[in-house]
Amino acid sequence: MFCARCGEQIPDASETCPVCGREASLQLPPASAHASFAAAPALAPVSAASPPIRSDLQGVGGWLLFFCIGLVILGPLVVLREVTSATDSDSSGIVLELARTAFGVVLGILIWNVRQVAFTLLWIYFGLVVVISILGIIGSTALADEGQGNALALMYSIRSLIYAVIWFFYFRKSQRVRATFGRNL
Repeated sequence: MFCARCGEQIPDASETCPVCGREASLQLPPASAHASFAAAPALAPVSAASPPIRSDLQGVGGWLLFFCIGLVILGPLVVLREVTSATDSDSSGIVLELARTAFGVVLGILIWNVRQVAFTLLWIYFGLVVVISILGIIGSTALADEGQGNALALMYSIRSLIYAVIWFFYFRKSQRVRATFGRNL
């Protein structure tokens, strides 16, 4: 081993240095938790899977803004138009669509206000849209086999399914979502 004071090589079991006569090892105070925590991110390797966060993309803007506007303003207007033109036989679908729209409005407001709970609700929202769309497709095709099919209901269900899949992948890959919320879906 080497003496911590003078740097000369000394026998391994020595407590004092035979060359300089001082203690052979240094007792360093333990590093504070704050100092080691602050240094850790600088030393952490950057993985190839997660590119650096771009600070110019922070905040609700671009496609994320369009998503919020679609949920809070455009979606309810479309549903309002569908409800006013629906017949009495469509009442169960109307209630389900109104509930999904109300949930979407709340979700859009939470995303607009950059709340972390929005990600949990987003999973639920996309799941509901997919389930409702698949049930609508199954119901429309079953009624079409009986000669009572509604092509418009089938089209709305397929449109909603495509809408959910596209937005799901946007939230999975978007750099703006990652910069604003600190993570993706």
